[in-house]
Amino acid sequence: MKIRCSFRQHKSGYHLGQMILLLILVIAVLDFGLSAQTKEPARPRPPITPEDLAMSDLPELPGAPAVCLYYERIDDNQKKVKSVFKRIKILSPAGRDYANLEIPYVPLLNDVKNIKVVVYETDGRRREVVPETMDKIASRQGMFENRIKTLAIPGVSAGQIIDYEYEMSPGEKPGPLWIITDGVLSISINAVFIMMDDFYSQSAVNWELQDSIYIKKAKYTFLADPVTGVSSGGKYNMAWVTNNLRNVLPKRIEKGLELEVNDIPPFLREEFMPPENAEKISFKIYYLPPDIRSNDEYWEKAAGSWKQIYEEFMTGGKGLQKEVLALVEGATDPEVKLRKLYERVQDIKNLDYVPSMSEKEWKKIKPNNDVRDVLKRNYGYKNQIARTFAALARAAGFETYLVRVASRDEKIFKADIPLFKEQLDSEIVMVKIGNRFQAFDPGLPGCPYEMVYWPRTGTTALTFENDRMSFFTSPSTSADDSSCRQIAKLRPDGQGNLTGTIRVEYRGQEALSRKFGNREKDAMKFKEILEEELLKKLPAGSKVKLKDLTGLKERSAELAAEFEATVSGVIHEAGDKLLLPVYALTNPGRYPFRSAFRKYPVYFNYPYAEIDEIIIELPDGYEVEALPEAKTRDSERAGFNLACSQDEPGQLRVERRLAIKKNLFPVNEYIHLKEFFDFVLARDSQQIVLRKK
Repeated sequence: MKIRCSFRQHKSGYHLGQMILLLILVIAVLDFGLSAQTKEPARPRPPITPEDLAMSDLPELPGAPAVCLYYERIDDNQKKVKSVFKRIKILSPAGRDYANLEIPYVPLLNDVKNIKVVVYETDGRRREVVPETMDKIASRQGMFENRIKTLAIPGVSAGQIIDYEYEMSPGEKPGPLWIITDGVLSISINAVFIMMDDFYSQSAVNWELQDSIYIKKAKYTFLADPVTGVSSGGKYNMAWVTNNLRNVLPKRIEKGLELEVNDIPPFLREEFMPPENAEKISFKIYYLPPDIRSNDEYWEKAAGSWKQIYEEFMTGGKGLQKEVLALVEGATDPEVKLRKLYERVQDIKNLDYVPSMSEKEWKKIKPNNDVRDVLKRNYGYKNQIARTFAALARAAGFETYLVRVASRDEKIFKADIPLFKEQLDSEIVMVKIGNRFQAFDPGLPGCPYEMVYWPRTGTTALTFENDRMSFFTSPSTSADDSSCRQIAKLRPDGQGNLTGTIRVEYRGQEALSRKFGNREKDAMKFKEILEEELLKKLPAGSKVKLKDLTGLKERSAELAAEFEATVSGVIHEAGDKLLLPVYALTNPGRYPFRSAFRKYPVYFNYPYAEIDEIIIELPDGYEVEALPEAKTRDSERAGFNLACSQDEPGQLRVERRLAIKKNLFPVNEYIHLKEFFDFVLARDSQQIVLRKK
């Protein structure tokens, strides 16, 4: 179990009263953990009707391969158990994949228990099944390993109904004690969370009501934790907010809330869409103190609390001044000073992103009370490292601000959800250099100087200065800041292909995203990833082999890869002529937005540019008959230019540049974006005509 309590920590340690409160909470949680072991009577489920057995199609969604007849979820925060029941009807052979259930969980925090599966035949006969189970690692971050347990049901056929039932409850093995980010004391007893204080609010539960399958009927129940709010001196008010759910209200029950919904359509993903959490139908429950009367008041108080915590953490005194003097080593240029300070904090072990540490190693991690601890121990969590850089920059005389931001890779900030740490989850640093402010992202391992990782660019940000909270948008990047340049030197091989070398140079976010996203991969795996990425761009049947890679281990915004390549089937004979596309390094699948309609906004991670410089040797005995006309197009959304020339005898030169100038396009702009990519496809497909001399 895990208890999190925000306490003001003084130099002498925690107050006795706070420690007594902590002990009370531990005892309460242990008591709940024991009560969770009490066996519950079986819950009644809706009966399977003759209509359910006879169903062969779904009138609401004709042709659907499967349908969820009933879904039930109970989040019992009193017992720290989540119970799930799901009834699936297989409508066609294509629906057999829906018989495989995937359950994400975190072994350090919880376990999947009491799995039960029952299969109903078309005549109503019932049989219990032991599913084939498999565990796989989905991702790792710091001490947390995210896993997926897969339940596979063999021999599934159309017409069958399958009932799944399982529980998510605390793991059997007690976890270690540790203290984590934001000055929040965290004690792990059995890896279940009680969020005791999230800067004046607490997240209780988030229900994603949409799945990949049509849901006929669903029921959700939340049972509140009776000790919630103790650390704030009083009970919290339970509140809720919905996303894309209309005309449905929850029902208050004795110890919580109950929500029933019907006919929820499947969630259908679109390419380049915003984070799914921002678009899915969902229902979130949270706690808010009764004295908070508006969202504005909440954000003001939460920001003030955050300010007080980080200012206490950034206190360093004379010791910090000595650290700065030792780091800058007599440098007088402000830029040189700041670079030295930044490199120092980048060398700190980042506990949010360590690849793997044993429980024994984690037990050796001591809590950092301030930046002096971070520097002395040379480890810290991402926000502690950001605060350490801010403290060093201030001590060196720079005008410096700590900024709280909402990472936009998995969510979009919403001011009507008063959850400070859940929404504003990261910290960046703004430093004034000369007459300009520059943003830094020291909490990201390997992030280059004067750069911020894309999820924290162009997103909601918050500061609290001069007793005043301010929302603003964090600095954005331009298409010129993140580019992928391909320099190709190719020649015909006499079999319709082009062979030679392709050098790919990644800059800005294009380089950083590849380095950071694959930081745990070994060199061989990273090589395979880059080869596969290039192959997806080239015509079908092409071949590539990475020969050289530079910049992978450097803390820079650059990465370069050199490939030997065969670009397949791009030269075609037409009598005594040869035809090849003006842009041969592509295939039709590279051009997005083929659909005439769009449901969700278009969302690129960041503005970017594709730049191509291609040299093609002419086949022996041929000369140019016709070259496509140069084309240029430019707007505030996107830009494109393409030119082909014969600068030297026997050699063609193709220069191409495509730029997407912003990352978010509302649905009403989709038609313009689609038309732009249609224009690009048409121009890239133009033919170069060669004739025999």
